Amino acid sequence: MQIYKFISFKQLLIKQNNFFHHYKISKIITVIIFSLLTFILITNQTLLALAQTSETLQNNNIENITQVQSLTPISNIVYKPIKIDGREIFKVAAVAGQEIQGNSNTSPLNIRVRLYENNLKQTIKNCFDADTLNLTIETLENQTLVFASDAEELKNQFLIAITDLDAQIHGISREDLTNQIIGFMKDALIRAQRERQPDYFIRQLLISLGIILALTLWSFLISIWQKYCLKNYQKIQKSIENLKVSRPQVDEFINSQELTTAKTELALGQKQQLIWEQQQHKNSFFRSFLQVNHLILWLCVIIWIAGNFPYSRWLQIFLVSHVIVLTIIAVTYLAIKGSPAVVNWFAINSVKRLENQSYSHRKIPQAITFSHTLKGIVMFTLGCIGILGIFQNFNVSITIVLLGLGIISLTVSLGGHNLVKDIISGIVILLEDRYAIGDLIDLDYTMGYVEEMSFRVTQLRDSGGRLSSIPNSKISIVHNLTKDWASIDLRIKVNLDSNLSQAVQLVKQVANELKNDAEWGEKILDSASILGVNSVSQTQVELMIRMKSIPREQWNVAREFCYRLKQIFELKKITFNATITSKYR
Repeated sequence: MQIYKFISFKQLLIKQNNFFHHYKISKIITVIIFSLLTFILITNQTLLALAQTSETLQNNNIENITQVQSLTPISNIVYKPIKIDGREIFKVAAVAGQEIQGNSNTSPLNIRVRLYENNLKQTIKNCFDADTLNLTIETLENQTLVFASDAEELKNQFLIAITDLDAQIHGISREDLTNQIIGFMKDALIRAQRERQPDYFIRQLLISLGIILALTLWSFLISIWQKYCLKNYQKIQKSIENLKVSRPQVDEFINSQELTTAKTELALGQKQQLIWEQQQHKNSFFRSFLQVNHLILWLCVIIWIAGNFPYSRWLQIFLVSHVIVLTIIAVTYLAIKGSPAVVNWFAINSVKRLENQSYSHRKIPQAITFSHTLKGIVMFTLGCIGILGIFQNFNVSITIVLLGLGIISLTVSLGGHNLVKDIISGIVILLEDRYAIGDLIDLDYTMGYVEEMSFRVTQLRDSGGRLSSIPNSKISIVHNLTKDWASIDLRIKVNLDSNLSQAVQLVKQVANELKNDAEWGEKILDSASILGVNSVSQTQVELMIRMKSIPREQWNVAREFCYRLKQIFELKKITFNATITSKYR
């Protein structure tokens, strides 16, 4: 039965390796296809946006003033743009500090902006004749008035007034500014009216629906990829769980004599778990990459569609103005998702370098433990950097943010002192190497393998499969059963009438053979020490033998020693019994 279980387990490993090989190839192909399609879609959206921008510049030259003549900064003058459907026409100015009782809505500048924008909106609502639209001016002593009229119902509709302050902030004369504004204001009014016509609305609506339909189909394909990746992720997770469950079973297989040579193939251990976790982290990052690209495509389409309709153009302006924040959020999210894979990569390389060293049996679990705790630190650090970047984009002082975080940290430390104690205890445990992931430890009130460890909590899995989560501050006395080395005490009892000298010589012979054995010699750290006669009873003489082995191999070494001793004692017709006692360091 054990051989059958071993063969099945080995076949499972072969299938897993083939699965990861095909999964890696399929993932590479998926990334290539997805990148190409994403590039095509983004390129098409960019070309459409550029075409729209080119048309805007050709029709109305709205940005001539702000690009050709830079605004002249004056300490006591404030200015604000006049817009039609979210597009800037020009800037008007006023003397600062003239609002009533500190209310900015009553300032001359805001009053002028609201008045002029309402005049422009009213002109558009009047449905003027675009072919006969004419803008006229009336020059007064300190301002120039602009009126709109056509050959039909629109008669001298007042639009805006251009003052000397307006010309001053643009660095040109009032007459030159008026001539520039009249030209592109007429184009802006005609374009605003054209965008409100039913034929324009229907055309843009059909184009938008077509793009949404295509993107919906693309979203469906992405969802299929995500489900496929999630299925692979669950397979990897199941393999990791089976590996954790199989650890005690592997020890059971090794204890059987016919399976002692299968240890290398069966004991996948922590290194194999680390490799599978790496595959899992890559899978998680790839799914996150699909999600982010999916959202970016939808965001680009929403921005483009919102800009095609006058009543939703405010949404385009809002999203574009916050594109840096959205980029920081997306990059931070991907960095957090990808950081565990990077940490695992360093851990795997560290394990490979430590494999051939004499102290690898201790350094490898230690490296894996540090990698698990480092993941949380890296993700927390990346999250803080992203938050600071967002605050910086909103022109919030980093010093103020750090001061606020310091106050919050102080409050948390006072209110959650147990949490602080847990973290400090976790740091001390890691630095002192009291135990690592994979160690078998005894905490008096519970015993089990260390399955997971962080700065705050340690998780133990006992022989019954129960997972115990213990705060690090509650861990005081730790008995590590698998650290550095283990001592094996063998109490061998032979009959009182047996040749004691011969029995001692046979024990020495078996101990030397086991020490010089190619397979078992590397598990024994020191030659067996025969302590001599430990006790004498009416029927038996007890011999004490002590051997030192590597951690978690003491039971196997003792069983192998007893097995060989029984064979040679049977040949010499010596009757005995043995008791195995193990001491841990």
